[in-house]
Amino acid sequence: MRSDRRREIQAQMAADRKGEMKRKGNIFCRIISIVYTLLAVAFMVLLAWLNVLPAKYFWVGVILLALASLFIVPVMYSFHGKKGRKIGAAVVAFLLIGVFGVGTWYLADTLSFLGDITEIKEVTEDYHLIVKADFIGEEAAAVSGQVIGTYMDANLNYSEAKAMLQNEVNVEYAYEEGISGLLEKLYAGEYPAIFISAASYEGLKGEHPELETDTKILYTVKVPVETEDKTSAVDVTKEPFNVYISGIDVEGDISIVSRTDVNMIATVNPVTHEVLLTSIPRDYYVNLPSKGAKDKLTHSGLYGVQETIGAVEDIMGIDINYYVRVNYTTVVKLVDAMGGIQVDSPFDFTTSGMQSLNGHHFVKGINNLDGRAALAFCRERHSFVNGDMQRNENQQLVMEGILKKATSSTTILTSYTSILDAVRGNMETNMSTEEMSSLIKMQLKDMKGWDIQKQSIKGTNGWGLCYALGFSASIVDQDPEENARAVDRIVKIMTDEEDSESDEDTVQ
Repeated sequence: MRSDRRREIQAQMAADRKGEMKRKGNIFCRIISIVYTLLAVAFMVLLAWLNVLPAKYFWVGVILLALASLFIVPVMYSFHGKKGRKIGAAVVAFLLIGVFGVGTWYLADTLSFLGDITEIKEVTEDYHLIVKADFIGEEAAAVSGQVIGTYMDANLNYSEAKAMLQNEVNVEYAYEEGISGLLEKLYAGEYPAIFISAASYEGLKGEHPELETDTKILYTVKVPVETEDKTSAVDVTKEPFNVYISGIDVEGDISIVSRTDVNMIATVNPVTHEVLLTSIPRDYYVNLPSKGAKDKLTHSGLYGVQETIGAVEDIMGIDINYYVRVNYTTVVKLVDAMGGIQVDSPFDFTTSGMQSLNGHHFVKGINNLDGRAALAFCRERHSFVNGDMQRNENQQLVMEGILKKATSSTTILTSYTSILDAVRGNMETNMSTEEMSSLIKMQLKDMKGWDIQKQSIKGTNGWGLCYALGFSASIVDQDPEENARAVDRIVKIMTDEEDSESDEDTVQ
């Protein structure tokens, strides 16, 4: 009798353990069903918010998800489902939780990235207090009570900057007619410091490479600049548009205002899937709209991207709808994140005269380039008879290589997060998130290649007074006939209404 009682107790204990395990299993399944539901909802909400999937794909996805959820959630949430059904539902739920988890992270990262690159930073016009490199002192107070040199300019921002400096430091100004004279007197010790615009300082560095080591910036005054957006938005999936691509000649944060080393117009026709890249010489002699003076196009970037857009619109007589600003860091990081690009070089050459970019050798024909090599390729000009003109064409070859690699499905899938990380903080555009999403959706819907065409505007080497420098320097004089030919081709791309049949330079 005792043995029977013992067996009853053991059986009851086993049943209790089994019941407890089933209860815990049911609770676990219920938790999994809740996690699944939350992730599925988050994924679909973010996917709808990003709005890059064509409607037919999106709704197919919604229907499939609903069907899967009708099987998973009731079975997993119920305490009375059959064991086999629960196991099957759990396996599917775990797989989809992984998919939704990774997908939600990707979508959230994409939305954050689009927000970062479309956030337009405040534009300031900077003015530097410059001293010789061996000057004793690291703060502006070191020149307090002294007479410092500056140049005669009636520009309102310059006057405001001088007043702001005097509010910080008790200085008096001595005026010179030109910046060259200021620099000479600084070197001669006639002035302990000079106060000039950052634009002038950057321009001087281009003419006097030793300036950066012979002098140092003691203090910077930042004058906020109210800029009028000169661009005009269009329906990017139905109407042709022009994007001004500004490549500034610095590394690091894209918010830094500097000279435009790359000046390119990308004319995009979304109907015919044509892209025309038009390069403009960096030293093209243009009108600075806000200054009422003439200077090199490259110096216009020192006064903000809107200044450059105004100058380009004045040259070409066309509307610039959007802009993209990139710098050296963008090129290096983007190309490396893609795993390198290919360019078809028209020449055999070795880079020189660019310090850290010296010594890169390129053969005539196909070259496989990493980030630093790509930057060296598109910056070299000393190796060519046509100098800057050939550099413009090389920049287009690098741009073409990036576009071809970026539109490769394998590249996007394998390097997606790396590409976003590479560009984040190193690119700025005024194209809205919605407009970029529309373009992506159009590409996913059509899956068509793009016919990439190229042209470069040429001019005549000359000499002219440059506003940012305060003295005359080498320039490229405009050729009205070249401008007209370039505009004619831009207009042709924008007015084409049928798909191009040319396979040359097509991105697949």
